[in-house]
Amino acid sequence: MMTLKSGITKALGFASTILFAVLVCVTVWQVFSRQVLHNPSTWSEELSKLLFVWLSFIGSAFLFGERGHIAVDFLARKLPLKTQRVLQVIVQLLVVLFALLGMIWGGYLAASIAWNQQLTALPLTIGWVYVVIPIAGIFIALFAIIDLISVASGKEDPYPEVDESEEPRDLDELEGHDPSAAVAGSAEGKN
Repeated sequence: MMTLKSGITKALGFASTILFAVLVCVTVWQVFSRQVLHNPSTWSEELSKLLFVWLSFIGSAFLFGERGHIAVDFLARKLPLKTQRVLQVIVQLLVVLFALLGMIWGGYLAASIAWNQQLTALPLTIGWVYVVIPIAGIFIALFAIIDLISVASGKEDPYPEVDESEEPRDLDELEGHDPSAAVAGSAEGKN
């Protein structure tokens, strides 16, 4: 199962990269045609909105597959391991429920209602904007089921460890210099 999850996560990451690259190109063309050519592109704004929606949902599914989503788990990490597992199983069940009802079923309804509404500047319907919701919902539900099984069986920790060793702690560390050396260097420069 983890091989399947890894393969799907890589595919979603690749798709997110492609969507982002196309979004950047379309947005650059939109700015160039408006500011340089003084002839605004009629299709680029609509396409960039569609790409942004798709990137948001595909990127969210990718992030969920990586278990990189935002989680307020400070209190949960203080509980005993067995309680953490139970709590994480409940959370994953709620995620599956939301993905099935909210994203897959709700997204299907939204896409089917808007399927015949034509976009003004593109030869597509508004349904193409909404169809990504159930697609992302399928991936999120699948990832939640895989995580649920892995956590319940003890193959995976309920809350993965976060490696903060490479993250800067303050502005001086971020800039990569020692403030005392900077002060000494500026004092020498004044002399």
